[in-house]
Amino acid sequence: MKRPFSVTILLWLVLSLTAWSGVRLFSAIQWWSTLREFASSPGPRYIAISGGIWLIASIVLLWGIWQFKVWVRYALLGTGAGFIVWYWCDRYIFQMPNENWPFALLGSILFLIVLSICIFVPGTKTFLSKREAHD
Repeated sequence: MKRPFSVTILLWLVLSLTAWSGVRLFSAIQWWSTLREFASSPGPRYIAISGGIWLIASIVLLWGIWQFKVWVRYALLGTGAGFIVWYWCDRYIFQMPNENWPFALLGSILFLIVLSICIFVPGTKTFLSKREAHD
């Protein structure tokens, strides 16, 4: 069975999150002493923990997509919304004020729109449902 384009986009979104989270976790561990030496806020522990949490979440999502699980559609939606909430909380609690908030807001909205369309397009549901029914 040929994978729909919407599922391919979802895979790329999750792979991007996996790569970003892995780099975040690895960088925090690799540069731990430097981050502590310069007292960077919020500190290497937060960076490593948040990177690890998002890495685990993205690996679970990848597994769900690769195994053609129907529940992964809802997990993708929840994880995407959770990521946006975390991003904005992190941005306003730990980062210095940025003037690019309109661009970040537009990017967040576009991300959620693309994610929602890919999740709820009939081809994604049909593909995952038929595949799981055969297992």
